[in-house]
Amino acid sequence: MKSIQKHEQSTTSILVSAVLIVLLVGSVYISQLIFQEISKSFNIDILDARSIFSLSCFFYAISFFIYGPLSDKVSTRLLVVFGSIGTIICLGLSGIIESFSLYLIIMSLIGFFAASVPAALFAYTAKNTPNEKLPKAMGVMISASIVGIIFSRSVVAMMTDYWSWQIAFFIYASLIVFACLFIPMGIKNTNNNTSNMSIASTYLTAAKLLLNQTVLIFLFVGFLLFFVYLGLSSLLTFYLKGSPFYLSSTVLGWLNFAGISAVIGTIITGKLSQFMTKDKLLIICLVFVSISVITIGFSSNLFFIALGIFCLFLFVFGLQPIVISILNQIVPINSRGAISSLYLLSCLAGGSIGTYLLGIVYENFNWNGVMITCISLTIINIAIALFGLKLTKF
Repeated sequence: MKSIQKHEQSTTSILVSAVLIVLLVGSVYISQLIFQEISKSFNIDILDARSIFSLSCFFYAISFFIYGPLSDKVSTRLLVVFGSIGTIICLGLSGIIESFSLYLIIMSLIGFFAASVPAALFAYTAKNTPNEKLPKAMGVMISASIVGIIFSRSVVAMMTDYWSWQIAFFIYASLIVFACLFIPMGIKNTNNNTSNMSIASTYLTAAKLLLNQTVLIFLFVGFLLFFVYLGLSSLLTFYLKGSPFYLSSTVLGWLNFAGISAVIGTIITGKLSQFMTKDKLLIICLVFVSISVITIGFSSNLFFIALGIFCLFLFVFGLQPIVISILNQIVPINSRGAISSLYLLSCLAGGSIGTYLLGIVYENFNWNGVMITCISLTIINIAIALFGLKLTKF
């Protein structure tokens, strides 16, 4: 009876954690398909609106690394509630303010608050799941993050077309409020202060990893990967809303659902890694990322653009387990938590910077300039990965 009850509690915990991760990770990405509507509200140039996502994503990345060590010291429930309430307040405020500068600050704070939830819940799941069930549980958490990106962008874009982005943000905040009601039954109020290492020592240990050349190479692989992936995803909004497509936010929302392939990608590479070496899988995926970018950039047919988006998500996220696995083999066991945080930081920092810099390229050299840049970077990334693999000697 006790074992059955424990299993039910574990299932409830995973379910509640997954829903919270979907909504909080998603809150960082909600502006990506509605730059045009937001720019009209604040009477700014549409390209200036890209800074909304850049700042939100950048603060999310930095904050995730800040919260990582705290998850060993502070109650999981406290971190989750703190992040959820902060995000809810910011979403509410974003819909009523009239200053774009203040709006940028609030959207940056969404990134800061939202990061505490996945940081805390990933650690919580790892600590409270039996070893034999851990791969499956962590797979659910990673999939929840991916679904959060797809769900938030698509649903908010559709609600924006039907009502307005302000109402869409209020409704999204209400979904987080509703999910928070289940925190007491899904997340135990445990004491996480079990490590003898101080927070300062934890940060210092993580910083020392940056002195490893091979670690830096694979962190840079993640940086360039997300530079192209998130940068291109953001600029695609401008491209498809202009000539010759003139797509609405609702159609963009439906098109964005092609990105659900990201979940498939993580599963496929996980299975293939049992039959193929990591180095071959890594290079194959990077090559197909390049092909996906070319398909998106030079297709005039929406079907092929959707296919390109499907493949881009498939291979970008299919790469994640491979790169993380390689990094975990490079560093000591007691640094595996730190390297995961550093990798996430490098990926999201790449996405934030990519969104901003590719916007400048788009402004000066139009869509073709963005394509040439992205294709060049994907090819450079393959060369960097090959060099890194030689150093690892797997």
